[in-house]
Amino acid sequence: MALHNVSKLLSGIDCASRLAETTAVALIYGYCVLMLAEVVARSQAQSLAYSWEYSQYAMAAIFALAAGPAIRSGTHVRISLVTDYLPTNVQRWADLLANTVAIVIALIMAWAMWVKTGQSFERNIVATTVTKTPLWIPQALLLWGLVQLVLDLTARLIRRARNTQCEWRDASAEPDVESAGG
Repeated sequence: MALHNVSKLLSGIDCASRLAETTAVALIYGYCVLMLAEVVARSQAQSLAYSWEYSQYAMAAIFALAAGPAIRSGTHVRISLVTDYLPTNVQRWADLLANTVAIVIALIMAWAMWVKTGQSFERNIVATTVTKTPLWIPQALLLWGLVQLVLDLTARLIRRARNTQCEWRDASAEPDVESAGG
């Protein structure tokens, strides 16, 4: 029964990761539309007062929301200069250790963003720009991305500990969790 629960947990994390990834892609398109609108406005000697502010929020959210899915799909930057020369068993343990350290760091970042978002919400802190955007809104997107990063790192750690496939270069072709080897 425990294996079934772990499989359900991993599937749930994968679904949440795909949702974060889809949201990041939607924000990229929104960012592009916003910048194109700013270019058109400037060609008419105008400017959109909110374009740069919202594009900064979108960029931060894109990076945060895509971090976890990058772990899941194996597209993150990895320095393997040393680990490539280690024996396979040592590589696995080094990877588990590095993954655990990454989880701790991501948890600290998520906790800090949780506190910051909560304070912004409680104190009704708004941007000092003309839009007066409540800052908890873009901060909540960053928080979501950091929590997703923790979840994806945790899923990777579980899969790596179970010696199953923990990264998919082609995210659309993910194998079944239980049948994957490696």
